Amino acid sequence: MLNPGDYTLAALGITTALTGQAQTSIQDLEGMNAATIEAQFAYGSGGTSCKVWIQTTLDAGQTWLDVACFAFTTSSGTKVINLSGLTPVTTAVVPTDGSMADNTVQDGVLGSALRAKITTVGTYAGSTALSVRACVR
Repeated sequence: MLNPGDYTLAALGITTALTGQAQTSIQDLEGMNAATIEAQFAYGSGGTSCKVWIQTTLDAGQTWLDVACFAFTTSSGTKVINLSGLTPVTTAVVPTDGSMADNTVQDGVLGSALRAKITTVGTYAGSTALSVRACVR
């Protein structure tokens, strides 16, 4: 694969509500077979929910589809998933963009890029922060 390694998909302090905010994508991942992704949510105070969709593209970024969704509420937490592009998908998948169900994964679909898309509800205070990292191979 091109460019295996560790990548940051998101690293931000959260203060205001975000609606479907797409982060800068990690490009040139052609041939990616797997990605282990960790989302760390540090809750300060305020807000009520934070969702992070991990997305891939099959058409060079023209459209993005959800392959995982991390959901957090009013406590700090860390969640980890592993995606494999080698898992057979024999039933057609209906792509979603920022609407995959909480804490779910669509294995078997990995394109040439990854990004995080974030939605938060409420006004956060304190040191609320989100970090999403991927180990791509």
